[in-house]
Amino acid sequence: MAEVKVEKRMTHSASEVWDYISEWGGTSRWIPGVGPVSTIGQGVGATRSAVLAEETGFPGKITERLDSLDEANFTFTYSVQDDNPLPVMDYSAQMKVEPMMDGSLVIWSSNWIAKGLSEEELKAAFEQLYSIALDNVEKNLEKG
Repeated sequence: MAEVKVEKRMTHSASEVWDYISEWGGTSRWIPGVGPVSTIGQGVGATRSAVLAEETGFPGKITERLDSLDEANFTFTYSVQDDNPLPVMDYSAQMKVEPMMDGSLVIWSSNWIAKGLSEEELKAAFEQLYSIALDNVEKNLEKG
């Protein structure tokens, strides 16, 4: 099973960052190529679905389930459900925000089994996506 981990320091407080990234249906605001998100349910077990744009290289509908949510420790995990356009199986990810003296540290990690592309290609693609998405979070928070 392959793993990717991207960390980004932000000048915003952990609670500000957490409020933004933990909005389950809000990923289209900061993840490139994610269309409007529809959600079903709330809390653990809730799902979100969106259509990934052609420019992502993996166009099609993706559905994710919220597997755990720890508001006190600014952490949640999620997994990709059913058929999806990603060339992976058993995708599971965690997002965590850690308070720092001068802001926060966001850690986005995932593990999965490659199918169709090499682990190295997929690691590079996920690292790039996570980095761009977290840069977008910071930019959007700066705009207010």
